[in-house]
Amino acid sequence: MIKVDDAIKIYKRGKIEVVALRGLNCEFHAGEITVIMGPSGCGKTTLLNVIGGLDRLSSGRIIVNGVDIAQFTDKEMEQYRRKKIGFVFQFLNLIPELTAEENILLPLELSHSLNKASKEFVDSLLDIVGLSERKKHRPDELSGGEQQRVSVAAALANNPYIILCDEPTGELDTASKRVIMELLRSIIEKFPDKTMIIVSHDPELKAIADRLYYIRDGAISHKFSKEELQALKSQEEAQIFGDFESQQSDPARAHEIALLELREVDHYVKEKIEKIEKKIHPM
Repeated sequence: MIKVDDAIKIYKRGKIEVVALRGLNCEFHAGEITVIMGPSGCGKTTLLNVIGGLDRLSSGRIIVNGVDIAQFTDKEMEQYRRKKIGFVFQFLNLIPELTAEENILLPLELSHSLNKASKEFVDSLLDIVGLSERKKHRPDELSGGEQQRVSVAAALANNPYIILCDEPTGELDTASKRVIMELLRSIIEKFPDKTMIIVSHDPELKAIADRLYYIRDGAISHKFSKEELQALKSQEEAQIFGDFESQQSDPARAHEIALLELREVDHYVKEKIEKIEKKIHPM
């Protein structure tokens, strides 16, 4: 179980302070998909970043299986990210020179945990994501939906406890989006010990949610169980999920937060790419 307790996150740019999370409280359970929605800059990606160890809270706690990760040293946080977290981003961070199979194996190589058992696990992941016949293809030989399936498999390669997905269907056509949604649902059913958290603007993802949080201005304004989502009347649904961006109380602040959130993800991805390039092109 993951419990976020009185989470406050303040970004500082010189003398300017931008509050992204305002005493937010929520929880996430193994065997469930929790979808987080809200307008751009509401704090939903900030929440994902602090749970994933890409950023730190200004105050508050994030309890993962009884341990407060907010107290981790930098080294402990790096180990937590590497062993406990699998990331799926909207922008595909696959290495173009590597095949689908090699991209999935890469997290294992970087964490020095590649062995016979892990290779067999990757083979099973390729089967789960439906790419066993395409595993020798490079990213430019795969469709956008197939590339995202590779990203999902790579996120699972280290057998993480938590799977964090930031707009996983954001750049996909309708057919590919449905495939990814079905895949994410099937993964949590195959691996009920895992916790999946999805941040998205896409209302269709409600269909695979066991729990949903709606964030506005850094705090949770609505929360729903699966049964409550199914019981929502169309008028209520349209009122809550109809037009995210019109619900921003301060568009300038929201834009600033969205840029700051992206900076943290960008830093992580660049750091990861540097490690990969050293692995692929050693001096």
